[in-house]
Amino acid sequence: PYFFLDWNTCLRDTLPRRHSEFPFALDCSSDVAKQAGTAFKHSLTGGMYLNGSLTDDRYDPTMGYDAHLVGEVAGPPGDAGFWKLKGGGAFHFPLELLQMMTLGIESNDGTEEDETSASVMGLTLHSSVNFGIARPLTFNGLCSNLGGIPFSDRFYSGGPGQLRGFLPAGIGPRATKGGSSTPGGDSLGGDMFYTSTLAASIPFPSYFETLRQNGGRLFGFANAGTCVSVDPSVGFGSLSACSRIMNSSRIAVGGGVSMGTPMGRFELTYAVPMRYGPKDARKHVQMGFGFSFG
Repeated sequence: PYFFLDWNTCLRDTLPRRHSEFPFALDCSSDVAKQAGTAFKHSLTGGMYLNGSLTDDRYDPTMGYDAHLVGEVAGPPGDAGFWKLKGGGAFHFPLELLQMMTLGIESNDGTEEDETSASVMGLTLHSSVNFGIARPLTFNGLCSNLGGIPFSDRFYSGGPGQLRGFLPAGIGPRATKGGSSTPGGDSLGGDMFYTSTLAASIPFPSYFETLRQNGGRLFGFANAGTCVSVDPSVGFGSLSACSRIMNSSRIAVGGGVSMGTPMGRFELTYAVPMRYGPKDARKHVQMGFGFSFG
């Protein structure tokens, strides 16, 4: 497990994209242009990561659970003021363990039990949930917070290992104008997001011996999630906020292959978005590399 507390100070530049044909014109929304320039950020960040210490494999687990929780508060003397909390967890349960619990570790010679054992051999169920909440702080006017929380500190959702079937930052609030070079327009980020995944995986068939010996697995999944902005005067627990979160949720189903390597988790997936918005940036085939199951 890893616990940390960081004190951060940095200068950040927001550089709007230039138009491809007219170099003196901006190819971005007015929302992005308003935050162009240099800003100073000062914050405290703390949290914990289990880093897969309670799973059988850090990068491609089949048993155990993992979790993380990170909080951040930004304020004076920086230009940005906000608090932010994000976290998540994953649970992995092999059906062989359930069989051992119900039938006993030592199986009898019965044909029915042998067939049951063969049917669940290597099959694992996976689930994960991730979330994030952010709210602006003004510190009695000491933080300008022009346009709310800076775009670089907002949440973005989509992509392999998070919300398959959508591009990174492929869902959530978008600009109504500008950003013609970006699918769906400029992604403006949100102050609340969640993603959830249900999956089942099995080892590669014995015909693919090399992939099987190196931990390759076939898996099917269904994932859902959203990324929204909620007015600071409205609580996340209010009926209107909950209704907006549920109504804006995206859903995708699909399958793929995964493999844990010494450097991280590799996956190749094919997803079919089942519920999406008109400006969402969707993608069926994706390849991802990360450090945890999502």
